[in-house]
Amino acid sequence: MRAQGNFKKIYDAAKSFYNGDDVYGGRPHDPVVRHTTDGVWMLESGIEPEERADAECRLDDFDGYFYETYSDKNYVPTDDDERNFLASIQSDDDDEN
Repeated sequence: MRAQGNFKKIYDAAKSFYNGDDVYGGRPHDPVVRHTTDGVWMLESGIEPEERADAECRLDDFDGYFYETYSDKNYVPTDDDERNFLASIQSDDDDEN
């Protein structure tokens, strides 16, 4: 299973995994959330690197960031949520180098 697209699509896929919902294609092995240099978000296996990725985190870290919102079925991530999350994982990537 690989999901890609805008942030809301990735948020919805991550929330489905977190809540144990069935997802077409199953859960990827070693799942990560990635953002690419061309602005695409991905939820996919972390086994294979993505050359266009400018930020990446484990799905567990994504869940840890957003888990409080997962219980609100009406919650829709905002542009600020996306920007703040991206900044947080980009700074985490910088800390590792």
